[in-house]
Amino acid sequence: MTLTDTRRASTDFDQPQRRRGFVPDLDYADLAARIETGEAAEPAKLSRVGIGLARWRNTHRDAAGSGSPQGKHRADPDWRSALATTADGARGAGGGRMTSVPAPIEYEASSVQLCGLNPWAIGAAAPNSGTIVGQHAVTGEAVACDPFAYFRDNHIANPSMFVLSLPGLGKSSLIRKVLLGATAWGQTPIVAGDIKAEYVALTTMLGGQVVTLGHGGGHLNPLAAGTLGHAVVRLRAARTDAAATGDTARVEHLGELLGTAELTVRTRQVNAVCALIELIRYDTHSVRAFENSIIGIALDELYSDSGGFDYANPPLIRDLYQRIDTGSEAMLRATYQTTREGYRTHITELMQALGALISGPLGTIFADHTSQPLDLDAPMICIDVSSLDRGDTALKAAVMLSCWADAYGTVEAAHLLADAGLDRQRLFLLALDELWQVIGAGPGMVARVNEISRLNRTDATGLLMITHTGRDLETLPTEADIKTAKGFIDRAGMVVCGGLPIGEVERLSGELKFTSAEQDMVTSWSRGAALRSAERRTARSPIGRGKFLIKVAKDNTPGIPIQTVFTDLEIDSGVHDTNARFADYFDTAAGDASTGSVLR
Repeated sequence: MTLTDTRRASTDFDQPQRRRGFVPDLDYADLAARIETGEAAEPAKLSRVGIGLARWRNTHRDAAGSGSPQGKHRADPDWRSALATTADGARGAGGGRMTSVPAPIEYEASSVQLCGLNPWAIGAAAPNSGTIVGQHAVTGEAVACDPFAYFRDNHIANPSMFVLSLPGLGKSSLIRKVLLGATAWGQTPIVAGDIKAEYVALTTMLGGQVVTLGHGGGHLNPLAAGTLGHAVVRLRAARTDAAATGDTARVEHLGELLGTAELTVRTRQVNAVCALIELIRYDTHSVRAFENSIIGIALDELYSDSGGFDYANPPLIRDLYQRIDTGSEAMLRATYQTTREGYRTHITELMQALGALISGPLGTIFADHTSQPLDLDAPMICIDVSSLDRGDTALKAAVMLSCWADAYGTVEAAHLLADAGLDRQRLFLLALDELWQVIGAGPGMVARVNEISRLNRTDATGLLMITHTGRDLETLPTEADIKTAKGFIDRAGMVVCGGLPIGEVERLSGELKFTSAEQDMVTSWSRGAALRSAERRTARSPIGRGKFLIKVAKDNTPGIPIQTVFTDLEIDSGVHDTNARFADYFDTAAGDASTGSVLR
């Protein structure tokens, strides 16, 4: 067939296309074939030849050698073929709709090449300041939770942290990871009153000091100056050396520090005795003014040259008892009595309270010299009081109060030695686990914790407060203590929330601002493990175990959801295992499940 015959045979479709750009005398079939073999170049798309060739290809798209892109995919089924492209877009309804969308092409590249693209275009805030405790629950990025590092980097206003979570969801494990990291940063963690012995294993593993108090344990002398008393001894020796070398400026500086230290020691001794007396008189009245004066006068006389006691050899409660019982002219004047009979009448209740500290349950702990003075050089200090009778609230309160006085005296001694140039500046991290038991132990504990929470920046001391819910702060005996305790959350540098019930989230709305997503997240963590059928015997963990939301601001700033992660060393050592007493039961249950012995 000649070119003329081909034109005549295609007259039916040539007529409309001649008016729309076809060149009548051009053999488009031959041109398309030569373009496909490379003998001819592709004409310009908007030229008359280009427009005519495109329309010819659309008409003959199934023909071999048409040179059209569709011809390369003619073997695909009709449902997969793409719509024809025109100058106005793809033909068909929707201008490009396909009946079946193919799977997208996947690429694999490094995080440097695809940074910010996969899986999230905008990264979530995940500070790496200080101790890394886990990973971001959404992005998987490593997250640190460190009060001192957050304070250093201006994330929080003071180095303190308040942790709220229901039991069994890993709040103590989170605190142990923070304390473990603190030792690596050169800080000294102190757990002053470990009620459940949850930090003894960690302290032992780190080579720290474990002080055991309670029935069958050691003793604690409330009149011992402890580490602060040893600091006074070192200051006196340093002042003597400075005087021998003629350094008058240093002698004057050390003298000022020594005067402040001695006054602090005496004040803490009097406060310690008065606090113990108030615990004994819990249902009657507090220490009277003249009783406070008598205790101070008796201590001054005991530490005088004729008293026979000093900071290296402190007196005991029984020595204080005998000195007050004997009485002196200064003590009689303090009671405004001129006769010894009148004096004894006034001190009867005081002597009864001091006698209770010498004998009975309190006497087994407070009637002898301190067994283990706190060691400033220890990497971690833990005072284990788990052997105390939990039903004896007076004894527990007395021990807890004395432990905190001793611990804070250690902090003051370290700062005193640093100011004198006798030791390096130390940072301390105090942990108050089971806060509800600590502040509920006695009337003086709320004031003690309140003092620390207000002055921790000045004293270079971090504070970790851990409890179950905010309701624990509302169970205190007096309204004043409740208001004071509620301020702990407000003053905390950051608040960490684990799994909490819905009512607790609503109760905290006055102190913290939760978004709706954060509320759903925190309340979902309070559920236990999902139910499973008897055939699926794999043990599951609660949904919220190890999950926490870090709130570094009290406004609407989003929190940081994290999942704690344990290292192999932590897992192998069992330092986080607080269910040790259930080990045999768990092993037995696991064995029964493996043999199919399951109750139905």
